[in-house]
Amino acid sequence: MYTLIVVLGIAAALLFLAGFSRGVRNAVVEYRRGKAEPNDVPPYNYVGMAAVSVVLSASFIALAGVAPMWIYAGPLLVLGTAAGIGIAFFVERPSV
Repeated sequence: MYTLIVVLGIAAALLFLAGFSRGVRNAVVEYRRGKAEPNDVPPYNYVGMAAVSVVLSASFIALAGVAPMWIYAGPLLVLGTAAGIGIAFFVERPSV
């Protein structure tokens, strides 16, 4: 399990860094064009996903007290979060 977490950690870190560098490049390009930031707010929100994340985290913390194998769920949640943020940078469409 340790090797799996390390491999997934490296993959999530690389995905996050690649996405972050893309996001920085897009931000610099938008800034250099001198275009005003859009003021419109997208109609979607992430309240449901945030609530699910909180419930899952609390459940895994509680389960770690019941069975020691659940201690591995925490690092896997963190890796999933880092990978999700990296993917979000690729999904975002630049406003240029």
